[in-house]
Amino acid sequence: MLDDVESIRRLKYSYFRYLDTKHFRDLGKLFVADGTTAYEAGTLRQEGREAIVEFLISSLGDPGIITFHTGHHPEIDVRPDGTASGIWYLEDRVIVPAFDLVLGGTALYEDEYVIDDGEWRIRHTGYHRIYEERRRMQTGELISFTTRFDAANAS
Repeated sequence: MLDDVESIRRLKYSYFRYLDTKHFRDLGKLFVADGTTAYEAGTLRQEGREAIVEFLISSLGDPGIITFHTGHHPEIDVRPDGTASGIWYLEDRVIVPAFDLVLGGTALYEDEYVIDDGEWRIRHTGYHRIYEERRRMQTGELISFTTRFDAANAS
């Protein structure tokens, strides 16, 4: 069981590393073929490994977009049937100099994992923001600040 938890940790760490280094095809291999995503509280959904990879290429593939994602404090539950679930605390930043924009915040990732061909893979991943701020890169001026506790975002 501890080996399984460590394998799942390494899986998610690879996910973040491939995301930030723009190795989206390698990231896709971390998913089962019919894996799903639900980013931004489910407003950005993809179904299937290829759709996930194509979404990441189209939204973050520009080399002028710099990203930073770290996952902290994983809570991983392994089940006897070869599945597992995990909650990760995310801290991220997206820097887009061409638009004078820095986006940053935190979120909770909720993942589902499954053993596929002898290895742990992601069946589903998605997150709900705790907070997000957008700032001008040049001046640091706050453009917007939202939290999950705002009336419009409360769930």
